[in-house]
Amino acid sequence: MKKVLKILLILASIGAIFLIGFLILGIIAVQDKYEPEQFENKTKIVENQQTESIINTNLIVFLENPIDLQDFKKKKGMRFTTSVTNGTEYYFNPKIKDSLFYVYYYPAEKFEDSREIDQIIVFKHGENKHRYEDQTETLIEFRVFNKDSDLGKANLIGLSKTELESEFGNDYLIFDNGIAYSHKNKVLILEMDSSKAKSFRYIKLNTEKIDNDLIGQIIK
Repeated sequence: MKKVLKILLILASIGAIFLIGFLILGIIAVQDKYEPEQFENKTKIVENQQTESIINTNLIVFLENPIDLQDFKKKKGMRFTTSVTNGTEYYFNPKIKDSLFYVYYYPAEKFEDSREIDQIIVFKHGENKHRYEDQTETLIEFRVFNKDSDLGKANLIGLSKTELESEFGNDYLIFDNGIAYSHKNKVLILEMDSSKAKSFRYIKLNTEKIDNDLIGQIIK
């Protein structure tokens, strides 16, 4: 009888060992099945975050320095007119004595509407404030209605909404016929027609609070 019990105990022990072994193998198999998928998902999330970061950086870099102003002026040569202009209440204004706002007009070779002449507005002060060549002037605004390769990265006319989103992202304000990107006190307002940029304005503002009310005030 004792021998039978010993045999049964041995068999039970062997069975338990096999059962534990099968359980361990099952757990390993389940982990092998699901762990690669989890790793892949995490990788995709990181890649998406990196892409979004790159897009935001593109917008920030553009708004900080959308155009090489002095280089652009050299390319235009003498094809321009100038005048003193009044600043607006929303313009960035350093409040320096003996200063003024100047506007440079750059008409296209063929234009039909005098209201659609590209123009650049700058803040000027000091001894060069009435000179065209002035390294100290500050870009305040430029309005563009025409495609112009001299604008470099600011040659945005004709770009589709999809292309703009690819370059600058999807974080923008929407108004009646356009969109507006902003960062800190700088804004890029694009008038859209058939989902393409028809004209745009870049402005350096006196505030970082940029909302639809301010956009409405600017474009009215």
